[in-house]
Amino acid sequence: MKKISNVYHEIISKENLYRSAHLAARGRRYGDAVADFNFNLEEEMGTLHRELADKTYRHGKYRMFTIYDPKQRNIAAAPFRDRVVHHAVHDVIEPFIDKTFIHDSYACRKGKGTHIAVDRTQSFLRANRFCLHGDVKKYFPSIDHGVLKEILAKRTTDKDLLWLTNGIIDSARQVMDTSDPCDGGGKGLPIGSLTSQFFANLYLNELDYFVKFDLRRRYYLRYMDDFLLFGNDKEDLFEVKIKIRDFLKNKLALDLHEGKSQVYKTRNGIKFLGFRIYDDHRRLASDNVKRFKKRLKRFAYDAENGRIDAEKISDSVRCWAAHSRYADTGGLRHRTSDGLAHSRLKSLLVNVLLN
Repeated sequence: MKKISNVYHEIISKENLYRSAHLAARGRRYGDAVADFNFNLEEEMGTLHRELADKTYRHGKYRMFTIYDPKQRNIAAAPFRDRVVHHAVHDVIEPFIDKTFIHDSYACRKGKGTHIAVDRTQSFLRANRFCLHGDVKKYFPSIDHGVLKEILAKRTTDKDLLWLTNGIIDSARQVMDTSDPCDGGGKGLPIGSLTSQFFANLYLNELDYFVKFDLRRRYYLRYMDDFLLFGNDKEDLFEVKIKIRDFLKNKLALDLHEGKSQVYKTRNGIKFLGFRIYDDHRRLASDNVKRFKKRLKRFAYDAENGRIDAEKISDSVRCWAAHSRYADTGGLRHRTSDGLAHSRLKSLLVNVLLN
C-alpha cells in the first residue's frame, strides 16, 4: 500500500481552500455564517491559510441540534471556516484512501451508494441460503480516537497532515462526552461532519480486510456500520459472527449489536437500507412508507397554512419517488396518489409520484 506523502502544502493552498469554500457553501449560500464568510472572503482565506501554514489553527466550537427523521439524532454542525478545512483535507486525501477500500464498501463513495448496494445484495442473496446481518452498537459515539489516529498514521508519512487530522479528531471531545480518564484518549465522532463520515468509513475498512482476506469470505458487503455476510452453512455463519465480534472488540474497541446482528434465511427476504430484498423482487421497508405518508400529512397542513411552497414539496416527493422506483412500488405509488386528500397537493404531486 503506497502511503500518502507531501500533501499538506496542497491541502492548505489558497486554490484548494477557495474550492473547498465553494463546496462547503453548497445548499447554505444564504446562511448568515456563509454570507459573513463570503463577504470577507479574501481576508478570511488569508487568515485561514496563515493559521494552517504556521500551525496556529484551532478547530471552532460545534453547534448542536436534533433531528427526528427517521429517528432522533444529535447533529454537530462545525463553524463554516472549519467545514472549509474539512473539505480541504477530505478532497485531497480521499482519492488516495478510496483506492484501498474493498469493492463492496458502499457508503460515502463516488460511484457507489444505496441503490448499487441493494443491487449487489440481491445478487448475493440469490446465490446463498443464509445471511448474517451485522450492526455495530452505537457506532459513531464508540469510535476510538487513538485507534483512528493509528489507522491514519499507517496511511501517510506526512506529519503535517497528521497534525491537522489529529486536531479535527480531537475537536470531537467538545460534543462527545466519552473520554477515557485512564489514558487521556477520547471516543466518538460527531454526526454531521464530512470528515466524520470519511473517518468512520476508513475505521471499518479494517473489518472489511479482516472478513475478506483473513476469513476469506466472498459474499460480504458493508454500508457504513451495517454489513451483510452470505453463505450456505448456517452454523458457519454463527461461528463467523463470533470471530467478527471478537475482532471488533479487540482491534477496534467496538461492540457488535447482538440484538440486531442475526442470521436469517434469505428466502424470507433481507431488510437493508430501507428495502426488503427478495431473490426476484424488492419492497420498500414498511417504516420508510410510514414516514413518507406522515411527511405528506405534514406537507398538507403546512400548505394549507402557507408555511411551505409548492416547489419544496414537489422536490421532496420527487426524491422519494425516485428512490422508491428501485423497488416494486407501482401499486404503492398509485395508492398513495389516490389517497391525497388535499386538492392542492393532489394536483401538484400525482405526476411526480406516477411518472
